[in-house]
Amino acid sequence: MNYSMKYTICGFNQQKLFDYKLDINDAQILRWLIDFAATGRMRKIIENNTIYYLVNYEAIICTFPIMGITSTKAIANRFEKYVKCGLLQKTVRKGGSFSGTATLFAITPLIGDMIYDEKSVETSSKENEKKNSDKNQTSCRNEEKQAPAEPDKNKTSYRDKKQTSCPTRTELPVALKNSSVNSSVINSSSRSFSKTDKNPVLTAEEEQLKKILNYYVDTHGFSEDFIPHLYLKLKEFQIGADKYQEFIDFAYVECNKKVKDKSRLMSYMYNSICDNFFISQFIQNQKIVLDKQKEQESQIIECPVCKTQHSRFEDCPVCGIRNYKNPYEVKFYSKIFSLPEQRKTLLKKELNELSKSVGLEFTPESINKIKTSKEAIYKKYINIPHEEYEKIFG
Repeated sequence: MNYSMKYTICGFNQQKLFDYKLDINDAQILRWLIDFAATGRMRKIIENNTIYYLVNYEAIICTFPIMGITSTKAIANRFEKYVKCGLLQKTVRKGGSFSGTATLFAITPLIGDMIYDEKSVETSSKENEKKNSDKNQTSCRNEEKQAPAEPDKNKTSYRDKKQTSCPTRTELPVALKNSSVNSSVINSSSRSFSKTDKNPVLTAEEEQLKKILNYYVDTHGFSEDFIPHLYLKLKEFQIGADKYQEFIDFAYVECNKKVKDKSRLMSYMYNSICDNFFISQFIQNQKIVLDKQKEQESQIIECPVCKTQHSRFEDCPVCGIRNYKNPYEVKFYSKIFSLPEQRKTLLKKELNELSKSVGLEFTPESINKIKTSKEAIYKKYINIPHEEYEKIFG
C-alpha cells in the first residue's frame, strides 16, 4: 500500500523542511517564533527598516519540555542554523535597554515561502492552461464571462481589485503568516476619494507606516487613501514616525482582544485604528508604559559578582546569582565567575549532561540525585564546604 507524505508540519511545507535539513522540533520552534512575534508582546528593535525580535532560549525550553532539550546552547545552535539557511537574520546588542548581551532575530520572507507554497493551486492552474491552450486564452481561469456591474465610485472593493487579476499567491506580511488571521477580505471601503487622489504617491513616513502595518495585515485590502488618512490622524495627535511601530503593535493586540472571529481582524483594524478614541487610548497606554519603565529604571542594581546592571527582580543574566543578600551565594558565584573560560565550559557541560541523564522525571529520588551530583561536580572546580552549599541550595 502506498502512503502519501503529510503536506504540512506546524503549517510549514514538509518538503521544504527537508530541503533546509530541519526536523519537527525546528518546525515547532519557528512556529513559536512567528506566533509569538504576531502577538506584539516580544521585545524588538528596528534596524534598517527591519524588525528584530529578542528571543529567550530558556522560554523555548520551558514551553516545549517534550522536545527533551535542556540546554540553551542547543537552542542557540538551532537559531544559528536558521540564520545560515536564510530563514532568519541576526543582530547583537550590548547594554542600553538590554541587560548584558542580547541576541535578536528578524524573520525573512523565506519562512513565508515555506508556509504559503500552495501546491494545489499551482497544479490546477497548469491543468487549466493546458485545457485552454487551443483557444489561445490569455485571461485567468476564474475570470467572469459576463462583465461585472459597475462598482460604486465612492467605494474600493478588495474583490473588485482581484477580479481581473491572475490567481497568484497573496503576499502576506512575514511576521503574521497565519491564514486564520490574514484570510479576511474587505468587500468595500467606507472611505471615499476622488479619481485624482486614487493611487496617491506616499511620502517616506507614509511608506514606513504602511510597511509596519503590512507585518500584521494585508493592506492591499484597504482603500488607497487609508495610509495618508492614518498618517494625518497620527500627526494630529503628535505621534511621530519613531512611535509608528509601537502604535501598530498596540492596535494589533487591542483589536485581537475584541475580535472573536479572527477572519474579521483586518476589517476591524481598518475601521478602528483611525478613530480619535482609539488613538487616545494608545497615548494613555504609552504614559502607563513610560511610568513603569521609569519605575524599573529606578530599581536597577549592579551585580556584586560580575558588575552587570539589571533589574532587582531578575537573576543576573551573566553569572546567574539570585540572592545578593546571601553572602555564601555571593562567594559561591564569585568563585565560578573567576574560573578560566575553559574550566567554565567544562563545568557547564557536566551540569548539562547531568540534566539530560535525569530527564523529565521529577521524583523525590531524582531531585535528591541532582542535588548530590551537582555538589560533587561543583567541588571538582571550586572549593565549597558542604555547610555553605546547603545554605545556598537548601
